[in-house]
Amino acid sequence: MTTRLRYEEDLLKEVRDLSESDLLKVIKAIHFFKEEIFKREEAVRGNPADILELAGTWRDIPEVQLDIFAGILKERESFSKDRVSFA
Repeated sequence: MTTRLRYEEDLLKEVRDLSESDLLKVIKAIHFFKEEIFKREEAVRGNPADILELAGTWRDIPEVQLDIFAGILKERESFSKDRVSFA
């Protein structure tokens, strides 16, 4: 069985016992994650200039500062992929 199918089955098991009102909350939460969290993560991984289009006046940022900003985003993305251990 593929991993995706297993995840889908696990998700179904989790929601089967929920009340109708709780199930509606889960659906809204999933929709929120898909629209607000996952799509924004994709935008961050994309072209930094695309992000700046959302920032209004930042569209006029000089190329040098855009490169600095792109470097910061790249560092943050690579840092978030690594697990940090304080042990």
